Amino acid sequence: MDLSIFMGKIYNFQLPKRIVFGTGSSSMVGLEAKALGGNRILLITDENLRSSGLIKNVEKNLLSEGLSIDIFSDIRAEPSLEDAERVAEKTRGGGYDLIVGIGGGSVLDMAKVASIASTNRKPMRQYIGVNLVVKPGLPKILMPTTAGTGSEVTHVAVITLLDEEAKSAIISPYLFSDESIVDPKLTYSMPPRVTASTGLDALSHAFEALMAVSANPITDTLALQSIEIIFKYLSRAYRSGDEESRFGMSLGALMAGMAFINSWVCLGHALAYSFSVTYRVPHGLSCGLSLPYAFKFNAPAIRHKLPQIAEKIDASYRENVKSPDDLERFIFNKIMELLDELNAPKRLREIGVSESDLGKIASKVLTFKRLIEKNSRALSEDDAHRLVMDMW
Repeated sequence: MDLSIFMGKIYNFQLPKRIVFGTGSSSMVGLEAKALGGNRILLITDENLRSSGLIKNVEKNLLSEGLSIDIFSDIRAEPSLEDAERVAEKTRGGGYDLIVGIGGGSVLDMAKVASIASTNRKPMRQYIGVNLVVKPGLPKILMPTTAGTGSEVTHVAVITLLDEEAKSAIISPYLFSDESIVDPKLTYSMPPRVTASTGLDALSHAFEALMAVSANPITDTLALQSIEIIFKYLSRAYRSGDEESRFGMSLGALMAGMAFINSWVCLGHALAYSFSVTYRVPHGLSCGLSLPYAFKFNAPAIRHKLPQIAEKIDASYRENVKSPDDLERFIFNKIMELLDELNAPKRLREIGVSESDLGKIASKVLTFKRLIEKNSRALSEDDAHRLVMDMW
């Protein structure tokens, strides 16, 4: 790694207070909740998980420590502002002193909302943006049941604004968990489609962390290692879901989350947000579709990183790569091959986008200024239109 490109800059690096990783680590939740001073706990999950053995085991561990539990499971995928308000209302009336979130990214994001809602009493819309949360929330433990969103280690809660057909977020250091427990066993029951979608989300986090202007030696190291792990295990987790591949994907997703939250995501997520709500495409699949095109656009700006990326994807890449352009095509093609292996969409027309809608989508891309500003290569209006046409 050439460190000279990072010199002369100052970087911030933030993470949750504590991360516990390993198979079986979820059995520690009762002890950890008690250590955080929990007595009356609000357990946030979704309806699919509520009746599962996963939740029953978590309940058992919490009850074994003499803790009181109330469960809120009315959480939908891609939660809206209205969903966030319902979570806030539930929390504010319960007298809770600890939040435990167990589920996918949507559940964990709503657990963060529950935490801050108890101490920040305004409508949740007023907290959408950066650093608008005034007070620390309730202590919280976050436990992912998917391998992809990285929400357990981020200070972001993504919220869908249905009236605007767009996504936004509450971003605040008060959203970092007090403890993140990442147990690969919690992902064993993921169906293939969810495995693919969340895995592609993690891969997008890793690539975009490398492509962001705030990338640094720490985030690059995490992102590159994540790319290696995800390319090795995602297809296998999708096909068979064996214990090793689930372990690998939980680790890869965790590392990608740690990387992107400290360098940020950029063009890929802006592209994904421009069509995912309107066409009802799951977040991970929309990010996966956008990733190869975002990479191709940004490749000239991160050319010095391409050999490292290629090495992590396939160490034998030198046998077929003779020039920098070959290197770019090699990585692009490997991403497209992975999308094929996961039966994931690769073009906008595959998800029902008509050619007449491309102008609207391209214009929407440019509205995500916070993401575009983090991109390593400037994006013009013409660039956005060409990109979206290429994606179509």
